Amino acid sequence: MEDKFSKIRAGKLLDATILRYCETMNLSDDISLVDEMFNHLLAGDLDREFISPKLDEASPAERQRAFDIARKYSYLCFYEGNVDFWGDSAEGYNPSVPSELIARVVLSNYNFLIELAYEKGEEAVKELVNFSQSHMAEESAVVDYIRNTFGNDKVLMNTLSNTSKEDGMYKDLSSKRKTILYSYPKGILYVDGEDEVLQTTPEYLFDKISEYSWHSMDGMETISEIADYLGDDLFENVIRDIHLKYLDSEKEEKIAFHR
Repeated sequence: MEDKFSKIRAGKLLDATILRYCETMNLSDDISLVDEMFNHLLAGDLDREFISPKLDEASPAERQRAFDIARKYSYLCFYEGNVDFWGDSAEGYNPSVPSELIARVVLSNYNFLIELAYEKGEEAVKELVNFSQSHMAEESAVVDYIRNTFGNDKVLMNTLSNTSKEDGMYKDLSSKRKTILYSYPKGILYVDGEDEVLQTTPEYLFDKISEYSWHSMDGMETISEIADYLGDDLFENVIRDIHLKYLDSEKEEKIAFHR
């Protein structure tokens, strides 16, 4: 998933890599160039050249902190957590795709980490670790998979912040159960409002789970309590059913609108 600065960001970083490190590179090999760029980026050598517009108003200390946090969790932007596998880190891309195009996507995912660290802090970034051993990491990088699943970075950032709160409704939820929620986010973690996407409330989610599981959620205060009560299998089935029904209702509304 790219952003509107993907092309210029990649171009600037690749140009800087050539200018600074050409003596140790094979300039006739595009893959070697991208290898070198990523290695220097993760070493902190290209922070000044990295375009991250949300950090334009940040102080030098805030900018540095965001980059330091993103670097700490940078493995989440790469398949199997390995920078050498950057070519396999973007869903839907294959080795026949030009290296720079894949690099744009991976750099956009890295920028997402940087912006998340800046806007929501390290705890929100750490939420992504929950998914590093799940199905989300089987075919591409965790950050790539989950950004594609949500399709809206702002909503994803807010959700990661919400589920990371120690005193929130998602406290004590295991990595496995968080993976279930993040696998079916629409209609579960967010819904479409009239003018914008809205985060769901505890009341909304409790009512939906009660409706679809045929069990009362009275007296329960967290999603973890609900999951404990239902058990993992039923909990996932209910979450998936709510999600699919929400998608079906959207389709029905679109069909009715175009009649």
